[in-house]
Amino acid sequence: MSGVRPGDTLSAEPVDVSSADPLLDAARPVLDEAATRLSGTDVSLLLVDHECRMVSRVAFGTTVERALDRIGAAPGVPFAEDAVGTNALGTPAETRGGIAINSSEHYLEQLKSVSCFGQPIIHPATRRLAGIICMTEVADRINPLAVPLVNELVTGIADRLLDRSRAHQRRVLDAFQRAAGRRDIGVAAIGDDLQLTNAMAASLLSPTDVGALRALAGDPHQRARVVPLTLVSGVPVEIRVEPVVGVRGAALFRLRPADGPMAIPVVSAASATVHSSLSITGEPGTGRTTHALAAAADYPGSPPVVVDVAGDLIAGAIPDIPARVTDSRDRGVPLIIDGADLLDDRSITLLASAIATATSDAPIIVVSGPRDRAGSEIGALLARCTSGLELAPLRHRSADLGALAAAALARHDDDVTLSGAATDALLSQDWPGNFVELHAVLREAVRTTRARASRVIEAADLPAAYRTTSRVAHLSGREQAERAAIIKALDRAGGNKVHAARELGISRTTLYSRMHALDV
Repeated sequence: MSGVRPGDTLSAEPVDVSSADPLLDAARPVLDEAATRLSGTDVSLLLVDHECRMVSRVAFGTTVERALDRIGAAPGVPFAEDAVGTNALGTPAETRGGIAINSSEHYLEQLKSVSCFGQPIIHPATRRLAGIICMTEVADRINPLAVPLVNELVTGIADRLLDRSRAHQRRVLDAFQRAAGRRDIGVAAIGDDLQLTNAMAASLLSPTDVGALRALAGDPHQRARVVPLTLVSGVPVEIRVEPVVGVRGAALFRLRPADGPMAIPVVSAASATVHSSLSITGEPGTGRTTHALAAAADYPGSPPVVVDVAGDLIAGAIPDIPARVTDSRDRGVPLIIDGADLLDDRSITLLASAIATATSDAPIIVVSGPRDRAGSEIGALLARCTSGLELAPLRHRSADLGALAAAALARHDDDVTLSGAATDALLSQDWPGNFVELHAVLREAVRTTRARASRVIEAADLPAAYRTTSRVAHLSGREQAERAAIIKALDRAGGNKVHAARELGISRTTLYSRMHALDV
């Protein structure tokens, strides 16, 4: 399936393994202690991270050292089964148990000069795979005494990982306790396996909101900053994000109710009535028409006169701007020009003249594409408007996408909610169709969720193309392709993993492992 052949060699281009620093920090003292016991034994200890990439190699004899050099076993080299086949550094990631791979049992011919015993290191706090340690020697069969020794090393590394996790938890807890004394703001702290909130934050945050905060905490480029966020409840807040020093993937959040809307502002009656013209710009699907109608409703004298430029052109008619302006002024109601960027130069010139003489009794609302993509004529027209509103595309609104999705979902079914995993999947999309695309996705997800008699939309309920999570977004191209193949097989098998594994030609255990690794 992965294209690996017995005659292949190990990758000559090691990958970056800096993300394995916590594992290496925990393992180094244990490996140093083992070195004193194994000196002169002509065996080697190899350590890989949770993705089976080598992070450490310690050899205790020249014979095994030369053998490893010939093989090309070096830090950064991948040893996953889909890269090199059966081996004691990659196979334990599939089986989640210790395994001996003797010389001829290796898949690659290149590895058949050595025998190995590998044991996975499971993090005691998170129960996730942290890495794999393997003892290697140049022999037809591994020495049986390797098993208890490697198991002892795994226990030592796991204990240090737990101590480190507890130390990290203490740092997160200390940061939370220092900030939680104030009761006028909401305080939350999130770590890899820890979540803390004070009373105000607990009352404000839904599981979907917590998922958004966890995504912020996991940002690899995390820094102190203020983020505007509209909660699922509709409450706009300002969140100050502060990384917890010394703890990767952990942050402290201070939530303060905002003075006003934090995302796209909706024109209010108080502000709308003082303007004679308003431009509303943005990409298609960002709610331009909805905002225009909402703004027009705040003026006296509704309903407005609406010019649907695209609709007129499709019908073979050229919008009569002077007649519509006259109609608006005679009736004393707003005039909405929806799709002004589709007008010809003559119509744009006439509309610009009308804007120059518009009044708050019969204001003109111009709806157009993004300002930065406007031509010179439409750009000059937009500049004439006395006020403007630029609607951000959905892909730029990840901070409040959870609340926007929840609000959109309520239009389809008030009883259905989004799980944290589904929200994370939505946060990972580009949304070229903006709200139109979001509504279509949620409509399909609601149908799927109802079909299985549930009220919570899971990531698997979303259309297949929208199940990518933030973790999945960072998978390699090969991993993305493997994940897509598994999803298609599961869809064809109606979710039956036994049938899907049979179709893919792998064992059910391997399928479970790959689903976990690829976040399916």
